Amino acid sequence: MSKPKKWTAVDFEVKASSVEGAGQGLFTKVRLEAEDTIGYYTGEVISSEEFYHPDRPFSAYVLWVCHSHIIVGEGPKANYTRFINHSDQPNASLTVSSRWKSARFEALRTIEPGEEIFFDYGDDYWEKEELLTED
Repeated sequence: MSKPKKWTAVDFEVKASSVEGAGQGLFTKVRLEAEDTIGYYTGEVISSEEFYHPDRPFSAYVLWVCHSHIIVGEGPKANYTRFINHSDQPNASLTVSSRWKSARFEALRTIEPGEEIFFDYGDDYWEKEELLTED
């Protein structure tokens, strides 16, 4: 088995998602193999104190790494990985490291050119989403 590769923005395309109502999605232009790095989640890094500040604008692109390192994945510091949508049958996973203060997307299986990239947002995401929409 060959060594996993690390891909970059030029290897992907952002276009209308195959998921109805999801907006944009991330599609690969190259063949990805299991364990290949799709990319790192990037954006503005804030602390939990900044996150809970009442004047902080809402963002749907928030990823908690640890209490001192929360990534807001929109704005000039964000990248293509913020367009990865949810699926209960994902083809990618997210590995978060509080030690290295990073979040990396990795292919779970071979993903063919033209396929949309998905990962499972997890139960916590959907519980928070339900709380926001129950009003």
